[in-house]
Order: sequence, then C-alpha cells, then structure tokens
Amino acid sequence: MQTKAIHQQTNAVEFLAAADKGSTSPKTRTAYRTILTAGALLLGISMCLGKVANAQQAATSSPAAKTSPQKVAQVVLPGSLETSLDSRKRKAGDQVVVKVGGTVTLKDGTSIPRGAKIVGHVTESKARSGGDPESSLAITFDTVNLPDGKTLAIQGAMQAVAPNPNEDDNSGGVDYGSSLNRTMEHAQSGTSVSSPVTILTEQSVGVYGIKSLQLGPDGVLKSNDKSVKLANRSQIVLRAQLTTN
Repeated sequence: MQTKAIHQQTNAVEFLAAADKGSTSPKTRTAYRTILTAGALLLGISMCLGKVANAQQAATSSPAAKTSPQKVAQVVLPGSLETSLDSRKRKAGDQVVVKVGGTVTLKDGTSIPRGAKIVGHVTESKARSGGDPESSLAITFDTVNLPDGKTLAIQGAMQAVAPNPNEDDNSGGVDYGSSLNRTMEHAQSGTSVSSPVTILTEQSVGVYGIKSLQLGPDGVLKSNDKSVKLANRSQIVLRAQLTTN
C-alpha cells in the first residue's frame, strides 16, 4: 500500500511538471493536483500504519514482553500455635500465628526453617447457641515470614491438629519426631503412668487426642461443645499452595 502511494505521487508530480511546460488544459492540471494531494495523504497514512505495525511486532518479540509461567507448588508445613484459640473470643479478621516445627525445603531450593512464622487470619468464628447445633472456627493462612526478612505468599489451611506433646515444656518448642506415637511418662503419687501422645507428621489428617472436635476437608474446625478450643502450642499441620516462577 505504501509503495503504491509513492508511485502514484511520483507519477502525478512528473505529469504536473511536464504539464506546466506544455499545453495541458487547466482542468487536467487541476485533476492531477487533486491526485497528487490524495497520494500524499495516502502515503502519510501508510507510513503511520507501518510504524504502528513495526512497534507492535517489536513489542511482541521483545524478551521483556515474554513472561515466565508461574507454577503452583504444594507444601505441607508442621508447626505449633503461638497462642490459644477460642471461637467464643475470636472474630473474623483476627491474626493467628503458627511457628514452623521443622525445616521444610521446597523443590526450587527455598528453605523454610524451623522457627519461621506462618501468619493467617480467622475467617469464621462461631460459638454454639440456641440456633446453632455446633460451634466452628475457620482460619486461612496467607504468608510465611522467613528469618531473613523475606515473605512467601501462600494459601494454607489446617490439615491436622493435636495437643502439645510437651505440655510440661515451657520453652515453646515442639519436638516433631518421625514416629507417629510417643509414650510420655506422667508421675502420679509416685507411680509412673504411660499415656500415648500423638506426634503429627506430613501424612496426618484430622483431629488427634482432642475430644468433641472435628476437622473437615475444607480446614474448618467444628465441635459439639459450646466453642472450638485449641490450647497454646497445639500441634498444627498445614497444607498450602505456594506460587513460584
């Protein structure tokens, strides 16, 4: 289109130059001047369209315009509650913190060390009342705060819960071993009494060792008691999705 416009304009210019020297009629010269004007206009439009097309092609082929597809990684994070929970006292939006109980290494090499904090918030908190047959508590976990100051965005929910296996330990740590059950010795009146205590693993699902409490596949805790309660340092296993490049 641009080449054709250039040819038309060139022919018109050559004709007018010859016509001015010859005996071409005024009407004919006027007609070719009109053609010359139209050709110039067509040439200008053609050149603008060409620049736009070239710019679009350059933007499409530019490396900066190409984005790497994001990948969603699945990760299981064991930890312990940093504070107690009670659905009678909590409300939607309240912050909930879980401390990671063991180092987790992602497929891309990122390490989530023991002691990192997983931060979430309450999305539903309901105590049992006359109109409700059960109490409930739902929490969504949003970020993992690493010790070096970096933050990982996640979408996490509870996969399993259990009591703190070290109730007499005031250090705040929970020892997550490889065995599913551990026997702890409790002294009562000089007699050692053994009772099994569950140690959660990545394969643990549901509620262990807490009466009248259920955990649905959606991560919502429910109870037939007046409220859902979890003690400080209760064991928590989270399943989470982590977006990586």
